[in-house]
Amino acid sequence: MKIESLKIKNFKAFKNAEMRNIPRFCVIVGSNGSGKTTLFNVFGFLKDALSTDVNTAFNKRGGFKEVISRGCTGNIEFEIKFRAKDTYKNNPIITYSLS
Repeated sequence: MKIESLKIKNFKAFKNAEMRNIPRFCVIVGSNGSGKTTLFNVFGFLKDALSTDVNTAFNKRGGFKEVISRGCTGNIEFEIKFRAKDTYKNNPIITYSLS
């Protein structure tokens, strides 16, 4: 699988973030508190939401109020575009959204 793009809205430090044209090898750098760990927590949250349910995913992280970006009242939203096969460029992009 190759992730092509990722959109995150109202999840912890990410009020509205988007990564596009993600290379196969990607290094994430930034100062403390900039969201590096939160970026990886997105994938853990999605795994828990898909393997159990969204409420369980929230509860594992202290509840909805601990996960939503501070001062935000809207939905938490994720959108991942990816290619599923090894021969990435010849396969269609699959879009998965959760809000």
